[in-house]
Amino acid sequence: MTANDENDGTAATRGSACRGTSTHASGGTCLENATQHQRKLLVSARTALSISQSYVAEVEVLLEELSAGVETPHTTGLPTFLHNGKKNQSALQDLIRRLSASVLSKDSLQRIERKLDVCSVEVSQASTHWDVLKRCHSLVAVNRTFQGSARASRDQEIASMPNLSSRQKELAHRVMKQQAKVEAHVVRGGAEWIAVRFVQQDRLARQMADGGWGWGEHRSGDVVDEGEWGDVPLAKQVRRLVAATRVNRRGCPLPRLRIVLPNIGRDSPDVAVLLDQLGRLDPSVEVVIEDGQGSFLGNPPPAVDVAVRNLLGNELDGLTETLNVDLSILIDLVSDITHSRLEPRPWQAQSTRAQMADEMTGRCLMTQVLYPVLAGRALVCTREAAEHFHRVLSTVGTASERERGKLLVPLESAPGGTLARARFRELSAHALPDTVQIPVRVLADTWTQASIEGRCEELGLPGVARYVASHGGFKRAKLSIFMYGWASGNVTLTSNKEIGGQIRTLVERFRQSDDECGPAIWVVDVTRNLVGNEGHKPADGRHDGGGRASQDRGGARAGGGDGRGEEDDGARADFDVARGNAGAAAAVDGPGEGGGGGPDGAGRAPGEGGQDGDGLCAAPGRGFLLRKRVGRGDGGQGDGKAEHLRRAHGCWGDGGDKGVSVKTTRRIKMMRR
Repeated sequence: MTANDENDGTAATRGSACRGTSTHASGGTCLENATQHQRKLLVSARTALSISQSYVAEVEVLLEELSAGVETPHTTGLPTFLHNGKKNQSALQDLIRRLSASVLSKDSLQRIERKLDVCSVEVSQASTHWDVLKRCHSLVAVNRTFQGSARASRDQEIASMPNLSSRQKELAHRVMKQQAKVEAHVVRGGAEWIAVRFVQQDRLARQMADGGWGWGEHRSGDVVDEGEWGDVPLAKQVRRLVAATRVNRRGCPLPRLRIVLPNIGRDSPDVAVLLDQLGRLDPSVEVVIEDGQGSFLGNPPPAVDVAVRNLLGNELDGLTETLNVDLSILIDLVSDITHSRLEPRPWQAQSTRAQMADEMTGRCLMTQVLYPVLAGRALVCTREAAEHFHRVLSTVGTASERERGKLLVPLESAPGGTLARARFRELSAHALPDTVQIPVRVLADTWTQASIEGRCEELGLPGVARYVASHGGFKRAKLSIFMYGWASGNVTLTSNKEIGGQIRTLVERFRQSDDECGPAIWVVDVTRNLVGNEGHKPADGRHDGGGRASQDRGGARAGGGDGRGEEDDGARADFDVARGNAGAAAAVDGPGEGGGGGPDGAGRAPGEGGQDGDGLCAAPGRGFLLRKRVGRGDGGQGDGKAEHLRRAHGCWGDGGDKGVSVKTTRRIKMMRR
């Protein structure tokens, strides 16, 4: 055997020893190495499990607290975040069990090591995400996915691609849509997005070099040509996040972006210059770059109980010291349903009965919802809103509701604050906190369509307010409420759940710049009707057509025999039609009159302010509810013969023409549309 053969044989022997087929001495050495490796893997698995158990337990505390106050906690993404953490926790426990059982083969150790690497990275990153979240306030969502491009922009880019078939264009659209998606944590009630990126500094430096960065050519504060850094993956990610804030805009200003880079420092001047460029990507979007050496990550997070309290937030944090109170809240504050313990009656509207049942079960609007919102804050309302409020009360309010209204919103002379509060307490089954202001202060200024359009800037309104006022179709009271709140910067308090979206849509449509924002609106989730004439059953046992006044779409409903009422734009007027009695009508540009049904089964009701001269007629019969929206325009008059409708008679007249007879409930609904 040659020397080379001896060397080859020795190598072969060593190789076979590593495969476990060597002599006892060689086999023992490899076995010892494998055992040591297995022990190291076991230590790593236990370390990762300890990290996982630590942050998972804290997330569970937050989720438990969150679930107590939120009906749908899954929308926050926290349950999914916790589920993924527990999944990795279970995987690590399984790996620890296998590593602790017996000596494993090399192949088994390699498989375990690969799985451990994945779990360890996921646990480490999830723990960092949680560490970042503990420094935040008012959590909205964890790892929420946003679309980073609008359909129009994708279509425009695809249109610039020549020679693409329809199928290829559709595929390109899907790919671009998927690539534009981004994930971020949403905190501060939606005012801030947080994105955590784990790129290493050396990898970032290589990407910068590949993208054409001029090393050593730039200093702090320089504006570097985007051609040198625009292709860096981190820059692309930040750009997509900036675009997503625009595409998913839900208010104003645009949310602030906080980019957290725990593995990046500013030791390298070139990296520091690049991070400065990312912070100036869009002048309309505030981008904050947090590196691993900054104060955000450098300071320890608060204790768990403090962090959880901060993340839960206080829903009242967004309220201003002065609240602009709209008509719906004023009605909530004087309703007999709010202040009295009333038994639901069969002749009352379904919504009224449901609200009474709510109060009877202890869900008191005043004590649980409204009073905490109002406490410690100044309350104001516009003169137009106050006048409209009293018109509604005079039409359909009960005596106690009208008295509370005079105490709450005095138009002229009124008892002093102490006397007013004392009497208000006497008229309520609930205690009035000392921190709740009564009476509400009525503002002296007037807010009309002409003054808003002519003195928009002088009043402190953005230019887009002029278009909202002219295209929103709001009546005087509603217009004054939200324009004052807009100009003053005070939050407008309302129980109208639709008005915010309506104004936001108009602002988005007519905005002249990204800096123009709509008014701040805070919606109370519950509402109460006025009891009005519904509270008393007629002496003859018949439904007398008494209407109810409630807040719907920000306006007041009108009702009550032959009463008259005015309705804000977008509100609905309810007509309770019963034997020979039509409920009062409410019009947008003028009061409507409910005409009584004639004995011959035909009715006639003039209506002022109908868009096309809309009118209503009603006839005797057992009561049914007929709802008709009255629009703007010149008043018209309609009449027609009534058809029998489930033992009730009714017809709609339009512009003086014969009314269209109604035969089924579905037909009524179709006509309303």
